[in-house]
Amino acid sequence: MFVGITADGLEETTMSGYAELSPDEALVLMKSEKACVIDIRDVNSFSNAHILGAVQLDQTSIGPFLETAEKDAALVIYCYHGISSHSAASFFVDQGFSRVTHIVGGFEAWQRQRLPVAKD
Repeated sequence: MFVGITADGLEETTMSGYAELSPDEALVLMKSEKACVIDIRDVNSFSNAHILGAVQLDQTSIGPFLETAEKDAALVIYCYHGISSHSAASFFVDQGFSRVTHIVGGFEAWQRQRLPVAKD
């Protein structure tokens, strides 16, 4: 199984089948390949600000996403504080995705590091 990028450039997987990335590590992954960035926060929070290129998934949009997404694509999942994204990462692993990551600290950590965001 895939997972994250360590300081020495190696990939690392957790026992759960997904990796935990810092916001900076997630940004490196997003720049190095075409990762699918998934925001699991509510629609209003997503509209106010989100990671550039992210898609917002909820109960109504998850089905179509699962039907069309490539199972070997790198996924970067985030929520508000990095708590709910643990469960979401496990869900995607259970659905057969092999390169699942989530951002430790969530969108809050992303913003604290002043990384790029988009607004609708």
